[in-house]
Amino acid sequence: MTVQDKTRWKDWADELRQEMMSGLTPEVTKSVEVITSETATSKSASSLRSVRFWRACQLGEKPNDVLARAGFDIEFQQNEEQKVQEVTLRLNRSWMTILDRVRDRKNT
Repeated sequence: MTVQDKTRWKDWADELRQEMMSGLTPEVTKSVEVITSETATSKSASSLRSVRFWRACQLGEKPNDVLARAGFDIEFQQNEEQKVQEVTLRLNRSWMTILDRVRDRKNT
């Protein structure tokens, strides 16, 4: 991942997490096409549909560690062609703890 791509992914992940926190939404599911568009990544469509790419993101392996470092747990399913169509991004335990506190404050 290029430095420019890493910056785009980091900015996108930070913005997404902020939206999720303000919307009290612990997880979102997005298609690979939407993620490609929103991140403005230069990675190829075939790369972004690969199980290998998302598994590396899921495990926080460099250079694909941006999403894990931004506070996301990642889930995905592969289709019959071994391609990823959708990705679920869930706030990790630390961010969920913060979200739960925000929810508690709003409910009191």
